[in-house]
Amino acid sequence: MKTRSAIIWMLGCIGFGLLAATSANRPSLDGPGNLKVIFFLDPECPVSNAYMREIKSIHSDYSKKGVAFEAVFPVPTVKREDIKRFLSKYQAAMPGYQDAGLQKVKRYQATVMPEAVLVNANGEIFYRGAIDNWYYALGKNRAKATELYLRNAIEAVLNGEMVLVSRTDAIGCVINQ
Repeated sequence: MKTRSAIIWMLGCIGFGLLAATSANRPSLDGPGNLKVIFFLDPECPVSNAYMREIKSIHSDYSKKGVAFEAVFPVPTVKREDIKRFLSKYQAAMPGYQDAGLQKVKRYQATVMPEAVLVNANGEIFYRGAIDNWYYALGKNRAKATELYLRNAIEAVLNGEMVLVSRTDAIGCVINQ
């Protein structure tokens, strides 16, 4: 009888531990507008330029759902006027900022452009990496992306679900640190 009670007690502890671990991995948002996508971009990077259509589409789809967006330019030679011209060229209606001191690059561990980071208001990272798998190597891309990493991560967080793929390697121009 003692063995049976001990087994039941252990199974209960394991079940409670699994429940606690599962809820700890769920995204926490305090309300709409507390989710932000940060794109690391460079106007001189061909891959950044190629992704602007998809970036604009993601912005259009999710800004309606309360997700904030910003473009960060971690290239010391890119000036404010270059950023305005670049975003205007692609009609991307999001704020753009210089990151000459690379504070955001270091904070979010970005390594290439374009790279996306999905965070909440507390700076908790839910996703970091490639926008999708359209580019699979430098200079090599598929006809169409088959894995929508950033979109899937945004949807998961908005629905209160776990982000299944939270880190990927982005393909693009290296951020010089």
